[in-house]
Amino acid sequence: MHDADGKAAPLAQLQAWFLTAMTAPGGAARGAQLASERHGLTQEQVLKRARGAPAPLHIHADGYVQRLLECLQADYPVLRKVMGDALFAFFARAYIWRHPSASPTLYDLGGGFADFLAASQPGAGENAAALRFPVELARLERARSEAGRARGLEKRARQAMPDGLAWLLGEGTQVVVAPCLRLLALSFPVAAFWQQAQAAPSEAMPAPPEPAPGYVAITRLRYRITMHDLQPWQYFWLQALAGGAPLPACAQAAAQASGRAQDELLADAMLWLPMAAAAGLIGADC
Repeated sequence: MHDADGKAAPLAQLQAWFLTAMTAPGGAARGAQLASERHGLTQEQVLKRARGAPAPLHIHADGYVQRLLECLQADYPVLRKVMGDALFAFFARAYIWRHPSASPTLYDLGGGFADFLAASQPGAGENAAALRFPVELARLERARSEAGRARGLEKRARQAMPDGLAWLLGEGTQVVVAPCLRLLALSFPVAAFWQQAQAAPSEAMPAPPEPAPGYVAITRLRYRITMHDLQPWQYFWLQALAGGAPLPACAQAAAQASGRAQDELLADAMLWLPMAAAAGLIGADC
């Protein structure tokens, strides 16, 4: 592996050449051309030929992309079933080429896939709602992945939770959201659809649901991921709590955002907070 002057190419230059060649949009041939232009090495200088045959760059490039494609398929199993293998692979490969992995863990690879799908859609039109559904499904599946990997409440010392009134009065322990909690405001009932679709065979998938606004909390309870439909005020309450607001301020924010009277909301919250704790949405700050 030598440069044009016959000197051994530095390792960093070779690594940069391979990264460009294997991640460039358009496949191995286009990647080798870009790598040569950017890093001053031809394919023949980097890869040895086998008995006069062309250097097998495409084997490395195809294998690299295929491995990343498999990671995205594992991260978005229901979205893949909804889109179909061919369409999912088309968008996944485009995403990989546009956003090559730059993290030491492949978990980070799919973090921007939902945003990529949203950005790839044409302007709003008569199909806007239908196109928005797979994007929201992708957001749900990413949130599930995040909830599964984030720090949870499992290793915290278990404490006796005060009742809802004690919490609202500021007595006992301070309340925080579970670190693994993820909140979604959606325009489709995606969580209910996901529950049905993930167990259905690909040839018997349920039809996509009609638009219906809703709120979902995803968390992990005793190492199991759970999803909960929320009322609007509950979503805004948890959102404020996640931002560090004390419970009285959460009540005020939730009442204002949901359009409910604060005294009515407080009465409901007194009953709901212990249930939210039992579901793993909130806990005591140890």
